[in-house]
Amino acid sequence: MKKIEVIVRPEFKDKTVSAIKKIGVGGVTICHVQGQGSANPPLVGQYFSKDMIICVVEDPKLDDVLNAVANVACTGTKGDGKVFVTSVEDALDICTKKRGTTSI
Repeated sequence: MKKIEVIVRPEFKDKTVSAIKKIGVGGVTICHVQGQGSANPPLVGQYFSKDMIICVVEDPKLDDVLNAVANVACTGTKGDGKVFVTSVEDALDICTKKRGTTSI
């Protein structure tokens, strides 16, 4: 399993979530975040507003999700966002007690 953290411009949040869901990803978590990139950051103390979409996917779906995100969230200009992928060793659905990929 892979955890995908997608940081996008707020105006692309809904399109990005729709694209991820079309691949067959069940659930997502969305957070409003602020930050600044490493290249040409804004003035000290100023941050850009973005949305972060977090989901866990089965390994075979990873490339499809990454391609879908890149297709809908790219404007071709700096500040479009980033995607971070990390490995998930295990997961637990608290209610059903299911573990691993059956929990997602």
